Amino acid sequence: MLEDATIARIEEATGIKAYEHSVSGKPRGLAEQESSRYDAEPMQTIDGAVQALKAGRNGVEPWVLRSRCLEHVGYLPGDVMMVDLNARPDVGDVVCAQVYDRTGRAETVFRIFEDPFLVAATMDPNLMKPLLIDNDRVIVSGVVVASFRERRAA
Repeated sequence: MLEDATIARIEEATGIKAYEHSVSGKPRGLAEQESSRYDAEPMQTIDGAVQALKAGRNGVEPWVLRSRCLEHVGYLPGDVMMVDLNARPDVGDVVCAQVYDRTGRAETVFRIFEDPFLVAATMDPNLMKPLLIDNDRVIVSGVVVASFRERRAA
């Protein structure tokens, strides 16, 4: 049986209330929806390039980056990321990963592979926490092999 003082210390360290059964929100370190599945309708100007890269390649999926998690290595919100689900990452590769919360819901994120961690390349403090790849809560799905961006003014 845990003492009340021990339970209070665990609550303080984890940020989770004792005896709480429902969990809401994202895991710490994930401040916003980081990506979404590619939808060709709003991005018709680059859809031809996306379809050409997918043609004849099993396991290549397009995703749209929604966060600033990789801005310091040249990827911006709105970029279409082509992810090869069959590729194995090398250190320094940009990867797509699934981060699961305590309820089993997954968030798709993009980070730099620095074995055994995934790290962001941004100044956004909400995204700076490295993610330990444990193949349970954090699982690498694939490697980014190309990206596309619609032409737009800065």
